[in-house]
Amino acid sequence: MRHREILRISFLGLLLATSCSVRMPVSTGTIQSSKLPEKQIQEQQPKQDTVTVYLLADTLHTTLALPYDWLVESGYKSPPNVKFEKGPLRYVIMSWGDRTAYVQRRWLTPLEVFHALFLPSPSVTEFIPISWKIEEVCYQQRIYKAEIPRSRGKHLAQFLNAGAKLNDKQQPEIIAESSWGNGYLLDCNYSYYFPRICNVWTAQCMEACGLEMNIRKAIFADSLIRQCTKQGFEKCNDGHANEGYGRKNKP
Repeated sequence: MRHREILRISFLGLLLATSCSVRMPVSTGTIQSSKLPEKQIQEQQPKQDTVTVYLLADTLHTTLALPYDWLVESGYKSPPNVKFEKGPLRYVIMSWGDRTAYVQRRWLTPLEVFHALFLPSPSVTEFIPISWKIEEVCYQQRIYKAEIPRSRGKHLAQFLNAGAKLNDKQQPEIIAESSWGNGYLLDCNYSYYFPRICNVWTAQCMEACGLEMNIRKAIFADSLIRQCTKQGFEKCNDGHANEGYGRKNKP
């Protein structure tokens, strides 16, 4: 047993020492980072040239709320039979993380937490359609929003598509229901482990939206948020950061 634990610790050290292990292994050749327009410029742009993107966070975990129609129009390969309840909006809340943490209906054991964080493990993208105001659906979260150029949709769709395992119909593979809401858990190509955690996925989505992100400094939620607020994201509410939303906080 001691020998096995030594091997695990040694493997963790190798992961931490490998700089390229932090990012999702997606080519950025066609995803060029560029800062969001200054606020004054955004206000002068026609409304249809931008879309509102939300960044949500609790103490550790971050997620995004994205306009669904914008994603699909931009080339995102959506899961089938997405159902929106009656309401004024069509957003999807998306996040990424360890598969076991999302699938099972109980809290992780210490051994499962260790495995989820420190050893490469299967991952999922959670996909939850909502039809109401983000600030009201996810009121327990810290919520930030920004106007993103509509043209960045194709870059974001490219990143999201690259992470999804697709079935024969070229649709994301659904492995379970979402942990809350009427959504899905989608099988993912990436392995989950520290430091490649949920916030790295969020940061790379922000890059696709046009922000300049320091990925290593985005590992922790507060650092990621600071980078985003310096580039156009504004706070909507303070939330209850220690409570989380949905069923539970997830690694």
